[in-house]
Amino acid sequence: MKSKKLLSLLLALAMVMSMAACGAKTNEPPATSGTPSETGAPATEELNWPTKEITLIQPWSLGGGPDVITRQIASYSDKILGVPMIVENHTGGSGTIGMNDFLEAEDDGYTLFCCNGPLFSLTPSFIDVDYTIDDISPICGIRITEFVILSNASSKITNIQELKDYAAAGHTVKYATTGGPGNDSYTMISALFALLDIPCEAVPYDGGQEAINALVGGHVDIAIGSPPTYRDYVINGQLNCLGTFIPEGLDVEGIGHIASFKEQGIDVEFTGMDYLAVRSSVDPRIQEKLREFVLEVYADPEFQTFMAGMGMKAWDSDAAEILSMIDSQTEAMSQYIPLVQ
Repeated sequence: MKSKKLLSLLLALAMVMSMAACGAKTNEPPATSGTPSETGAPATEELNWPTKEITLIQPWSLGGGPDVITRQIASYSDKILGVPMIVENHTGGSGTIGMNDFLEAEDDGYTLFCCNGPLFSLTPSFIDVDYTIDDISPICGIRITEFVILSNASSKITNIQELKDYAAAGHTVKYATTGGPGNDSYTMISALFALLDIPCEAVPYDGGQEAINALVGGHVDIAIGSPPTYRDYVINGQLNCLGTFIPEGLDVEGIGHIASFKEQGIDVEFTGMDYLAVRSSVDPRIQEKLREFVLEVYADPEFQTFMAGMGMKAWDSDAAEILSMIDSQTEAMSQYIPLVQ
């Protein structure tokens, strides 16, 4: 019995000495528990995104400038990101329905939103909203919104003075708008008519293209639009450009220079914009990947040709520039809102 105990003790001692020798040869530290930073492992997990389709919520109607451009951007997703990007139109409420749906989605980077400045600089003055600018993070600009006031060529109204003369002759000017108060196009055209003391009647439509179609069809006297919706009609001689809210005027390929209302002595101006955004709580690395994706699209020659065909250029602004522009819009809108309230 004693010999067996002695043998067991010798074997245990041999094992301890062997393990010590092994540790000395490999110089491996003993295993410890703790956070990744304490053990020398990466502080963040490897980004595994995207792995499924991305949804881009479009709060404006089919066929308008933002819709057409975002669908073109989304068409590059499979090639660049390896997953499809699906554009969904959630219209109504001057964009607030789409905004609310966007904010209810998961903040995992798989939901994008086509946003504009007035959702923060204008809409809250007319509609009770449950969001603030802190809820979103701009990713990249899409376009500068270059609003132009247009008339049907058959009306013989080719400039602002002729529009004033038309109204002075006892006519109430019917004008097409996309939405009502809270929408930038409605506010700016309404403010213009208020400054000119023109009796008018707003006729709302669901989207910019529908408003232009109504003008072409002679259902209204005046409409407001951006180049993608009106350019071909002006080139074909069906519509006239009366002026733009862009203070320095506007040069549109195939049309030429469109004088601003400022240049015509009317104290009204507005520069709008559309941009892509995600919820502010989305992983910053995903936000950066999305921006890189958009910039790669903008650098593509075919996309540049597509934008030129609509008389526009992609607006590759960053978050700081977008937020600064929203601040400027908010200040400008404080002058125009009282004119339409």
